[in-house]
Amino acid sequence: GENGRTAYIERHDDEHGMLDLADLDRLVPDWRERDTWVCGPTGLLDAAEAHWEAHGLTDRLTVERFRPTIIEPGEGGEITFLSSDVTVEADGATPILDAGENAGVLMPSGCRMGICMGCIVTMRQGAIRDLRTGEITVAEPGDNLSVQTCVNAVAGTCDIEL
Repeated sequence: GENGRTAYIERHDDEHGMLDLADLDRLVPDWRERDTWVCGPTGLLDAAEAHWEAHGLTDRLTVERFRPTIIEPGEGGEITFLSSDVTVEADGATPILDAGENAGVLMPSGCRMGICMGCIVTMRQGAIRDLRTGEITVAEPGDNLSVQTCVNAVAGTCDIEL
């Protein structure tokens, strides 16, 4: 930015190619003194973490990952999207968001654009597993729990209001 506090480097086209972290000294000469936020594909995030670690600067790097790291998949099961009248079998490693989209259900989300909580829907009943932690959440009929579809997979059966 104009005040020297922000350096915005955008690389996503055929002309410039993807950002090469080896170019940081040229693009942002004082990058070692700056707090840095990075989001993007897993390969870029992993490379940024390794680069900052190699320079002893991990405390200056904030990484945002919009796809969960799967810890341990559940057993999977059947998801019913009530308003859409669609039922789909899904394995325990597939996020409900992906299972719904693959079945043709119009799923709300902003996850892939970095907009968190845009995928929250109501689970009327059933069981899901958080793909980040492995924690199982169970909803009895009438509980009407709000769930993030991008980080949860079915763990048995569940009814989603969509």
